[in-house]
Amino acid sequence: MSGCKSPSGRRLLVAGVVLTAALLTALAVHSLWASLRAPSSGMTQPASDYTPQGAATLTSGTAHDVVILTISAPVTGTTAVDVRLVPRHGAATSGSSPVVTVSAVLPTAGHAVPDFTAVRTPDDHYHLTGLPLMMPGSWEFLVAIDGNGRHDRLVFPLTVSY
Repeated sequence: MSGCKSPSGRRLLVAGVVLTAALLTALAVHSLWASLRAPSSGMTQPASDYTPQGAATLTSGTAHDVVILTISAPVTGTTAVDVRLVPRHGAATSGSSPVVTVSAVLPTAGHAVPDFTAVRTPDDHYHLTGLPLMMPGSWEFLVAIDGNGRHDRLVFPLTVSY
């Protein structure tokens, strides 16, 4: 059985193993970071006027639509919010436009923002400009879509910072 018997040889071997482990860990972290920053292969969203730099965009869905919620400034203070309804399977929406309301709740602190009705824009987004977020924490943004026989409710969790 061969082995490293001298103390300096053992130190050199341990240093090599530690260095190799550190390099492999750094490579794995870099690969994970790159994959998280790369665009997903799922549904893509064209750039719009409602996606400012630093905005948070969250996606969910109902039986009728994919729902894209964009929070302009996910920090304490007042922020603009945009809701985009993308019909599933390319189906055109029928009937009148639904009413979209947005509110927010910070369950850990007992704070809640009342429902705000979003204004429908010419490009079929629903927009509101003044949603107040009074403190940092794990907020839940609540989106309600009502009309044409539908009553959908979605919850979008988002951590808000200072």
